[in-house]
Amino acid sequence: MENNQKHVTGTEVGVTSKLFVRRGIALTVAFVVLFSFLVYRIAKIQFADGEEYRNAAQDQYTHELTIPAKRGNIVDRNGTILATTITVQNCFISPADIPLKDKDGNPTDETKELVIKELAKILSVEQSFIREKAEKTNRKYEMIKKELNAEEEAAVRKLITEHGLTNIVHLEESTKRYYPYSDLASHIIGFTGSTNNGLQGLEYTYDEFLTGVDGRVVKATDANGNEIPFDYESYIDAIDGYNLVTTIDWSIQSVLEKYLRQAYEETKPTGTVTGIICDVNTGEVLAMANAPSFDLNNYSVLTKPYMDLLAEFEALEGVTEKEITEYKAQLRYNMWSNFAVSATYEPGSTFKMITGAIALDEGCITDTETFDCQGRYVIAGVPIKCHVYGKKIHGTQVFAQAIYNSCNPAFIQISQKIGADRFEEYFDLFGYNEKISSDFLGEATSIFFPSLGVVDLANASFGQGFKVTPIQHLRALCTVANGGYLVTPHLAKQVTDTEGNVVENIEYGASRQVVSSKTCEIIMNALINSTKNASVSGYNVVSKTGTSQKLDTVDIEDDYVLSCVTFAPAEDPQIAILVLVDNPTVTTSTVYGSSIAAPIVSNVLSEVLPYMGILPTESGADVMVTVQDYRRNDVDTATFAIEQLGLKVHIKGNGTEVIDQMPRAGQELNTENGVVVLYTEGSNTGEMIVMPDLSDMSPAKVTEALAKRHLNISVSGIFNDSYTNSYVFSQSVPAGTLVAPGTIIEVEFRYNEEIE
Repeated sequence: MENNQKHVTGTEVGVTSKLFVRRGIALTVAFVVLFSFLVYRIAKIQFADGEEYRNAAQDQYTHELTIPAKRGNIVDRNGTILATTITVQNCFISPADIPLKDKDGNPTDETKELVIKELAKILSVEQSFIREKAEKTNRKYEMIKKELNAEEEAAVRKLITEHGLTNIVHLEESTKRYYPYSDLASHIIGFTGSTNNGLQGLEYTYDEFLTGVDGRVVKATDANGNEIPFDYESYIDAIDGYNLVTTIDWSIQSVLEKYLRQAYEETKPTGTVTGIICDVNTGEVLAMANAPSFDLNNYSVLTKPYMDLLAEFEALEGVTEKEITEYKAQLRYNMWSNFAVSATYEPGSTFKMITGAIALDEGCITDTETFDCQGRYVIAGVPIKCHVYGKKIHGTQVFAQAIYNSCNPAFIQISQKIGADRFEEYFDLFGYNEKISSDFLGEATSIFFPSLGVVDLANASFGQGFKVTPIQHLRALCTVANGGYLVTPHLAKQVTDTEGNVVENIEYGASRQVVSSKTCEIIMNALINSTKNASVSGYNVVSKTGTSQKLDTVDIEDDYVLSCVTFAPAEDPQIAILVLVDNPTVTTSTVYGSSIAAPIVSNVLSEVLPYMGILPTESGADVMVTVQDYRRNDVDTATFAIEQLGLKVHIKGNGTEVIDQMPRAGQELNTENGVVVLYTEGSNTGEMIVMPDLSDMSPAKVTEALAKRHLNISVSGIFNDSYTNSYVFSQSVPAGTLVAPGTIIEVEFRYNEEIE
């Protein structure tokens, strides 16, 4: 039988073995490559990308909350808080916790709609905004509104409790910048933004000190977003910011602002009314303000004067919405601007103090040298008038008379003796060509044209033809008041920690001497009580006024800046005050710095000097006494007590016991003419007197008219009982009004001064 089995040869076996070997090698290589790749990937993930993956994993199971740091306080020099941080509540929702099914497992939007509707009503937020947040069902933190007020917070808490929304609607603590006195020192303090960073004023300048370091809480959560126990929580404390101690005195700032507001209402300027009070020896600014001001707690809201301007602009024919928006932004910027440092102006005749100091110190003139005034002075063919031109002439004057009279021709002659080069040199030495560069935000630079011609120099001698900032000018004027030293005005004193420890004293470089003390003495003595409307009863003060025309608005008729600078007390100047009224529109017979700006200075210093403990320098000062409560006393006892105070007594009725009195207890009367009206049985306690019109009366007649009606008078504006050439500017009770006997009538007098 034939054998059909196939035999495998040796060659074939060898081929098959090699094939298996090759396949084995290939598989081994592939395995090695794959294993190496896996090792590489594991190593890369573990070492190279480990941090990234760990962070990604951590993000999936952690939830981080910021703990805001408390911004430091801003306080006045006595510790009164001007800016602070308060705790407020923010409202957020957790869309991930809003149930999408009811208790029976059916789909529902009932809870979501409740949250949207109620929060919109409570927080005055659009429903569409909340709905958009609520649709983010994978999120556990969606902010609805920040900084809830007390009513909103209470309503949200009630909503959570009544509807069981504990896991859905949340309140969290946050902080908010708060200004206790709203608009006080608004242009100095400034404000913060939504992220609590300083945007204006001291808030911006000292932001690095005031801003703290936020803390945070990192909480672990499970797959459903629920918090894992406390062991997985990380907590980093917030570090509060430092406090800023300013040079400002709250009381002095309040007085200054009160009278600036009053002047703004009375004079209705097209610009602002600006005031600065500083220490002449250190440069510390005790008060600085502009009227109108703005509310720091609502800093984006235009105040009435600016709203009126906006309304006028909106009423213009053809104005577009874009133009209105841009104009509103410009108004807001103007409202925030501190014109005491950011605006420039021609200082006018107040600059004559500087011109005089240059001439005297350089020996260009002597204090006994004479200067002639015939009402005008012609230089290089150009006639320049004195402010008395057409009314009188000053004639021949020595220097003290020339500066007291504020005589332009005299100072033109003085400037020619100084010369342009020397004048420009001293302009620089007095600091006019440099920014003060302390801590004023938005400080402008002066505008001065060198290489003055003879006419330019003549105009510059009395403060025209160049511009400086109010704070630059007051700095230079303080140099004359303190004996010749240029100091650096500034707003901050110290940085302290939360315990009150001093972290840093804020100091500026040593002052330089510009002119001699002898030069300063001559000028200061010449100007003692030189401006009666700036005087303060009982005190000697040094004043100089200015009435400067705006040379860059010559096309606008009667566009002036009226100013007055005063130093007090004259014997040893401690403080300086500069007040400017930018183009008043009030109608008056005399529009001078002496008639408009000087009375503001007088009013301010009448309160500030006693507050500072500066005693009157004259024994003739008014003696004020406080009226006590004399009711239920017998008439004789009450009469004796009142007369012991130096006051007069007027008794109404025929009883033996006092049943009522005027003025009321606690009010102050002048011992010279004060009267207390006592009412007894049988008197008409409701008796009233018709208030007379005092406007056409002399001071003596005013006193007589009020005394005859048993009314008391409180006088302001009259310097040392000098009634010559004065008039009634205002009376606190309008003519024709019914008042009770004994009522105190405040009467403000002003002098008919025509001094630039």
